[in-house]
Amino acid sequence: MRFSFVSAGVRVGAAVTAASAVASAVALVNLAAVRAAEPATPPPLPLSDQLCGPKVYDQADNRAAVELVDAAGAEIRQKGAAALPEFRVKGSRWFQGDRYVFVLNPAGEILVYPPDPALEATNTTSAQSALQTPEGRRTGLRFLEAANSRRGCGWVHYRIPRPGQQSPQWKSTYVERFVAPNNQVFLVGSGAYDSRMEKAFAVDEVEAAAALIAKEGRSAFAQLRDPKGRFIFHDTYVFVNDTAGVELVNPAFPALEGKNLSADRDSTGQFFVRDTIRLATREGSGWVRYQWPRPSDPGKAVTKLTYVREVKTPQGETLVVGSGLYD
Repeated sequence: MRFSFVSAGVRVGAAVTAASAVASAVALVNLAAVRAAEPATPPPLPLSDQLCGPKVYDQADNRAAVELVDAAGAEIRQKGAAALPEFRVKGSRWFQGDRYVFVLNPAGEILVYPPDPALEATNTTSAQSALQTPEGRRTGLRFLEAANSRRGCGWVHYRIPRPGQQSPQWKSTYVERFVAPNNQVFLVGSGAYDSRMEKAFAVDEVEAAAALIAKEGRSAFAQLRDPKGRFIFHDTYVFVNDTAGVELVNPAFPALEGKNLSADRDSTGQFFVRDTIRLATREGSGWVRYQWPRPSDPGKAVTKLTYVREVKTPQGETLVVGSGLYD
């Protein structure tokens, strides 16, 4: 495979030819150590302290999930636990086919799960939970991290079969925290199967990764590379460069790690790495468009829109963090 890059000593085309190298290189990460070190408390907050407010999404399915959660939350704010039985009624606005709302308590116990009421009273954070994904993502923990954060909301991306089916597919689930009149806390979620990437998703992942790096420095890189973690889903991943253009983290194309890409151009002649570094260091954050291959199709460069931001490590090092979506 070869796609057009002009590179000073960096054979990008050859590096990404071996698609199988992605899996083998990532497998070198000590996953057991990563999971064991995973904190029981929510991860560092995104650098933005903005609480859940107006929500703008491009995809209709994602908008519908958020709207359903917000509507269910309004019921809980008014009625408290008395609203929960309504969410189980098949054919109601709360439960139509594979669109439904579920409810957890802050500890992860399932209070409402319309597709399979037998799961109610079980804990979604358990490694044995029926809601965990086939590849072992700790989905329940991600729900709690999102809803129990200071922001009180967030998205979780994972693969799971639709109700009544066997083959898993990607699902993006929105979770938000609501407080009843008696101060009881409920975590409400709803999702979209076979969901598409959003600009908002890329921003969320970059902000979360930047917050992690701002706290832990380069020690955070293992979490960014973890194939079972939050930062890798669909064709989405987080990359990290230093200001000289050296690729420090790239879980999709790990052969690029340690290479200086500052002299590389994409198929249109754009010095895309220079552009991302310039934007992040001058403006703090922003969007860059260039040509780059999907991890699932490394032989073909397509248009990618990438969000980048500058972050400083505890040691004072300036890094650039990015993630994006493809046309």
